[in-house]
Amino acid sequence: MKKGMIITMPRYDDVTEYFSQFSKEVIKEAEKELLPVKALVDKEATKSSFEKVANSLQYSLVVMNGHGNSKEIFGQDKEAIISEGVNEQLLVGRITYARACEAAASLGKLIISINNEGCFIGYELPFQFYADITWAGNPMKDNTAKLFLEPSNAVPISLIKGKTAAEANENSKRAILKNMNKILRNADKDSLAVAEALWNNYEGQVVIGNGEALL
Repeated sequence: MKKGMIITMPRYDDVTEYFSQFSKEVIKEAEKELLPVKALVDKEATKSSFEKVANSLQYSLVVMNGHGNSKEIFGQDKEAIISEGVNEQLLVGRITYARACEAAASLGKLIISINNEGCFIGYELPFQFYADITWAGNPMKDNTAKLFLEPSNAVPISLIKGKTAAEANENSKRAILKNMNKILRNADKDSLAVAEALWNNYEGQVVIGNGEALL
């Protein structure tokens, strides 16, 4: 593997639009660090495109955004990009961060069982976030969504800055706790629901495999 990042950014509903918009901050950080990036955006975020890129570019970091379940991560229009028993080997030996529901519950464990030199950072539970529909057309100004998506961005950004997988995970989880404390101090009618969703992400986010892995 060599230093570089493959990132999937499907965009076909509100969730994937938010994920993709916030992923631009990750790409910006990679460019600042002169890290090569291959982004699969919109209709490029497909199984065939991902397989082609992953086979030709042996980049050490893969960031996957999208819907998912315990055995699959989806791309554009909910097409499975990675599936157990189909092409999980494409992530073997890499550092993968999956901002997708439940992908660490089974898929991540399978990948690491094949080869534990790499690692998988993701969620054993559904990834939750709230958004302010006022900003649906401009997600980066949505302060509610930032409470969830900036801490999740901290995983790949920390890796890009030279942190280990375990350190990246801890940086992200500290940011979640910081935002929980912030929102609970506000004590408005939505505070408890937002804090509970943040806690869900904190509890569900795990590192599987080599926590000392570096780009």
